[in-house]
Amino acid sequence: MLAQDGAGAAGRRLDDAMRAAPAAPSAPAAPADPYSNVRAADYVGPDACGACHDDNHDRWSHSLHAAMNRRAGDPTPAGDPALRGDFDGARVAYAGGVAAFDRDGDALTMTLTPARGAPRRFRVTRTIGSRYLQEYVGVAVDGPAAATDGRAATEIRLPFGWWVRRAAWYPQPYFDAWFDAEYDDAGVATFDAFAPDPTPWASRCAWCHNTYPFEIKLARAAAGGAVGHGPQQLVEVVPGAAGAGDGFGAELDPVALGRDNLLPVDRLVTIGISCESCHLGGRAHAVDDEPIRFVPASPALRPRADAPSLAGGRDNPVVIDAICAQCHSTPAPRFPGGGAVRNSTEALDLLASACAPAIKCTDCHDPHTAGPGPGAADAPRHLAACVGCHDALAAPAAARAHAHHPDGTVTCLDCHMPRIVQGVSAFVRTHRVARPVEPAMLAIGGPNACNLCHLDRSLRWTLDALADGWGVRIAPEPAWLPYYAGSADAPVGPAWLGSPVRTYRILAAAAYARSPARRAALPRLVAALDDPVAFARMWILFAIEDALGRRLDVTEYDPLAAPAVRAAQAARLQRRW
Repeated sequence: MLAQDGAGAAGRRLDDAMRAAPAAPSAPAAPADPYSNVRAADYVGPDACGACHDDNHDRWSHSLHAAMNRRAGDPTPAGDPALRGDFDGARVAYAGGVAAFDRDGDALTMTLTPARGAPRRFRVTRTIGSRYLQEYVGVAVDGPAAATDGRAATEIRLPFGWWVRRAAWYPQPYFDAWFDAEYDDAGVATFDAFAPDPTPWASRCAWCHNTYPFEIKLARAAAGGAVGHGPQQLVEVVPGAAGAGDGFGAELDPVALGRDNLLPVDRLVTIGISCESCHLGGRAHAVDDEPIRFVPASPALRPRADAPSLAGGRDNPVVIDAICAQCHSTPAPRFPGGGAVRNSTEALDLLASACAPAIKCTDCHDPHTAGPGPGAADAPRHLAACVGCHDALAAPAAARAHAHHPDGTVTCLDCHMPRIVQGVSAFVRTHRVARPVEPAMLAIGGPNACNLCHLDRSLRWTLDALADGWGVRIAPEPAWLPYYAGSADAPVGPAWLGSPVRTYRILAAAAYARSPARRAALPRLVAALDDPVAFARMWILFAIEDALGRRLDVTEYDPLAAPAVRAAQAARLQRRW
């Protein structure tokens, strides 16, 4: 039901956005600029940056970027404990097996014992994330996957994570969206939580969650690996240039970079995301007092011939948005309107918007600090970014006339960047700035900004309001009606909650939890707890807890319990409400 759009199409949108800016004028050849910010020797680490920029360094050290990856047991750069999960003897029974979380001296261990077969024991080596969900990387020390020939075992992503808002352990289908029904018709779990995916962690999460010399990205592309999105799309190697003969990352294994997509983690500048992930190598600035450049620079590099002007550094939206796109451009399913369904694709969504390339990510976000939590009010700088271009709407009277809503009830973002993107444990704003109602979305029962607030209103009410208030005329088509309980006059909220598309079901649940009718919606939300998809069930539970303003304990509802137990608990909740 969802329109899919792969990373290739997303990359084409990035190219198109870059080309929307005027091309740099040609100039006579000049002597090679010796400035370099891409080689390993160009990187100095965040402490060198903090020697002068102590305020930014302090804010960064408390940020989410700094805690994206940590070594197990290490504190955050601010000195706070990075570990969130309970490794003091916690046990989780699941699908007939048991997952155990313990300490062995200074080591953290995760032991996975299936209903049948040998247990697997892992030493936890790294943490991933900290604010909403913490996942873990580890190496096998006992069991079928353990190294027995003296070689170091491969670090892999482990299949249980600690969900902070639930203060509990959950297996991967509960927090990753791509799994289908948790149990088959015979009642057997469809995901083996006791045999982790052997894919190396260094081929996946590590590329975005750590800081490393930019030349590794150049070497990865030269080796035939994933090019990705970011500043590497703005530059190219100068054929025959001095210093290019040995290539970038010449000492690295091209097979590992190209075919296996392995980040050489022994070359990290820092574990976690630090200053030079965005600013690039800072030695020329820290040692020689050269101004920071935000574009990859080396005597062996030049701007691509089709690149727009890169002048202006941090003031150039093309440059800044490309830096953020290094990580905020992960593949995700897409709505029919084109926006991503899941988070971490914000840069590509912005670049596919009508606002690109006039706006920068940093117009709204300070990369040194954590953003507002779920449900937080829009910050003044977010709204200022809108009227920076749409200055005719800056005056309150003009904004009120445009919005057709009383003051203080909606913002620009509620209509043009609604909360329809799955974050880790809450829906967040889409970064594809668009019209509040799009026919492509309506045609398959997808979300529109109006009914996210007016869940009790019908599709016809929304379309009439558009025509009366903004002169936008969209006629409902007969093929759309099956997605709206068969009628353009039926309330949209219940239709979304019963949608065959899981994204729309959980999106509706989250919208109900934010609405003034949240308590009245509890019976509908509890009925949705019978969802066979664990991920969807968790999001329905979050909506119920948000509506109640408290967490349900496992005696009230245990998401991990067997289906019959969950059904009995849901029935008791239904009787209560």
